[in-house]
Amino acid sequence: MPKSQVRRDQFGDVLRTLRLERRLTQEELAEAAGSSVRGIREMERGRVRSPQRRTVVLLADALRLAGADRDRFVALARVERQPHDRVPDDHVAVPDDRIAMPDDHAEVPHGRVPVPHDRPAVVVPGELPAGVPDLAGRAEILERLSALTAEVTAGRPDTASAVVLHGPPGIGKTSLAVVAGHRLSPAFTGGQLFVDLQGVSPDGPVDPAEALAGLLRSLGVPDNRVPVSLAERGGLFRTLTRDRALLVVLDNAASEAQVRPLLPAGRGCLALVTCRRPLTGLAGAVRLPLDLLAPAAGRLLLAAIVGADRVAAEPIAADQLVKLCGRLPLAVRIAGNRLASRPQWSIGWLVDLLHDQRRRLTVLTAGDLGVRSAFEVSYRQLDPMAARVFRRASLIPGTDFEPALVAAVAGIGEETAAAALEELVEAGVLLTVGDRYQFHDLVRLYAQERLDAEEPQACRTGAHDQMVGWLLRRTRQAALMFEPDASRADSPFDDDRAAAYWLDRESGNWLAALRDAARRGRHADVVAVTRALHWYSDANSHLHSWDEIFSLGVAAARAAGSPRDEAVLLNFLGWARYFCRDRNIDGLAALDRALELARLIGDRREEAWALTYTAAILIRIGSGVAAVDNCRRAVGLFREIGYALGENAAASVQGGALAALGRFAEAADLHREVLAFYGHGSGLSRTGTAVARAGAMMSLGADLAGMGQWRAAADEYAHARRLFHRCGATFSEANAIHRYGLALQALGEVDAAAEALGTALALYAALSCPWWEAQTLYALAALAGSAAGGAADARQLRERALDRCGELDAPEVRTLRATLRRELAEF
Repeated sequence: MPKSQVRRDQFGDVLRTLRLERRLTQEELAEAAGSSVRGIREMERGRVRSPQRRTVVLLADALRLAGADRDRFVALARVERQPHDRVPDDHVAVPDDRIAMPDDHAEVPHGRVPVPHDRPAVVVPGELPAGVPDLAGRAEILERLSALTAEVTAGRPDTASAVVLHGPPGIGKTSLAVVAGHRLSPAFTGGQLFVDLQGVSPDGPVDPAEALAGLLRSLGVPDNRVPVSLAERGGLFRTLTRDRALLVVLDNAASEAQVRPLLPAGRGCLALVTCRRPLTGLAGAVRLPLDLLAPAAGRLLLAAIVGADRVAAEPIAADQLVKLCGRLPLAVRIAGNRLASRPQWSIGWLVDLLHDQRRRLTVLTAGDLGVRSAFEVSYRQLDPMAARVFRRASLIPGTDFEPALVAAVAGIGEETAAAALEELVEAGVLLTVGDRYQFHDLVRLYAQERLDAEEPQACRTGAHDQMVGWLLRRTRQAALMFEPDASRADSPFDDDRAAAYWLDRESGNWLAALRDAARRGRHADVVAVTRALHWYSDANSHLHSWDEIFSLGVAAARAAGSPRDEAVLLNFLGWARYFCRDRNIDGLAALDRALELARLIGDRREEAWALTYTAAILIRIGSGVAAVDNCRRAVGLFREIGYALGENAAASVQGGALAALGRFAEAADLHREVLAFYGHGSGLSRTGTAVARAGAMMSLGADLAGMGQWRAAADEYAHARRLFHRCGATFSEANAIHRYGLALQALGEVDAAAEALGTALALYAALSCPWWEAQTLYALAALAGSAAGGAADARQLRERALDRCGELDAPEVRTLRATLRRELAEF
């Protein structure tokens, strides 16, 4: 060995000489060898004269020793102590100072306790790294672990002895396991072991046999007594743990096969395993998934890092920051660290930086902590097909998606897509929502980065267009299931209910595809899809933004030079504006244009629909006579062209106009005829027929109420409610419950009326229907005011009703607003 004569008792001197020859500090050598500075210092001082072979090999690599020099260095380290040699109690051997990195990337020294070689030692290891002082949002899981520990230490035979803490990268699995370990350590008098299994390391996971060897040494087994085979090591480990209360933290596990041999055998032992996968093949384990932080927990974590005063000074910005971090603990911690290191920054400044999606992952980097690097580790372990699906799925516009859509964007079969999605879930880079899949916001940004970096522009554009085309086709196929006399041939849907289920769940995706098609001038596709959606919209009037959807259709028809399509879609738009958005004046404007176009091109059907929809608005604004006239003309036009469905729709609106004029008996006769028509086969789909029948029942109920027949009216409303509920027509269901409540109020059944109105109010609020909320609140105020001591409640309900009237501008709204202001002034 150069420049030094090796003697058996001078390993520390040799190590120091070689380090100085290479001009390395102890810190630099420790970093290069994956050791600790303390370990290097103790070896150079001669306090550790027989370090572990693995440590010596790493030192030799760091010192770049080769050939005979390397052999002599390793051999010198293997010189054993004489039997009478003892390691003083205050001398600490450091055979393996590898650094374990938890999820939050805090360094974790991993030391071992020295063991005399001539006799077994009773060692109580305490290997848990320092825990983070600012763990937030995990109280419930910590309580569950405490309860489980109590059962384990009580020796109950049916208690699980392994817990898997699983979740995506950066969710804080290791931080939680370490904090939990420290809290639970008093119960485990036999000691606490910690092993980083390096499950997502680029160099591959730790071999179970190697991990067992380390565990055995920690329990006092000397090197020369550690068995060679995995089976023998596992057997000895189980023997040593059988009668002791021991906590084993197995961090960053790769698989069930890696974990199984490392589980202690004693009834008083507990293994805490952290993994990105749930390790479903690990029998008998309790699995605790880690969720994203609740907003309040995110604020607490941020405050613990930057100071409560800074968060209190900018509460809105703090909430925005937690949201932009996706409520991911690692991201919030990094953002907090950046703010803590820059006291001159406001939280709002960092929020502004994070708003730029292109830079967000870069901003969420602080020192050696980085969200991107946490995702990178998982991504690099995916097989090529799963990686392709991961990248391509980032093109999907909605928050969640199904395998069929992924198959379309990735250009693969649905079964292949489903298998790849499950692999992504197992890898922790994709979430599941029921039977659907979802990206975490930050993971989606990373997937988009990989797509841009790894696939050419032509491929990205082709995949996007393929996805949009598939969504438009599937949307039109689903919508056509609601058409009168629709053909089920060659449809991917069994019936209209299956079609509605798909349209409801995929609305975020197909609406985005429709917008994309409109922006890119795919006029024929936009017209075809929006026209097909009409009958579906009848049953789902307040579920989607129909005014936007039909506006896209109108613009596309106009751009394509198709006045017939434009007239059709203007009628749909007029309906959406008045019925779905309570914008009567805007609705009339669209219908006037539809009527003009229909007459210009001689389309009597669309002329009749324009007259019918206009009549519905005229009823609302108090022009019942004009509404009756419109409907009579519409009925005549529909009858001329032999369109019975339209004729009965117009007749139903005519009945509503007659009722508005106080001609309730005539209205009831008309509505009974309409109800009979829908009961004898209208050609509508099953859902469409049910919705139409329920609508006629609502109209008949209003006629009966007008004649003072409140019990009969309540029965009609109750029947209509059941039909609407069965069809998923939530707004119409709320309408039926509302009117049912008013009928009960008229019958003097106050408690039942209040219950019904409260149910209707909740549905209206969920659908964001302010005008209908206002009416319901006003009815509830009347009920409260009639009760003893209910004046305060009545006033509060009126104030809420006035607030919900907002800026709406329609005659009926203005009337209610004036009434509310007058009544509030009288209190």
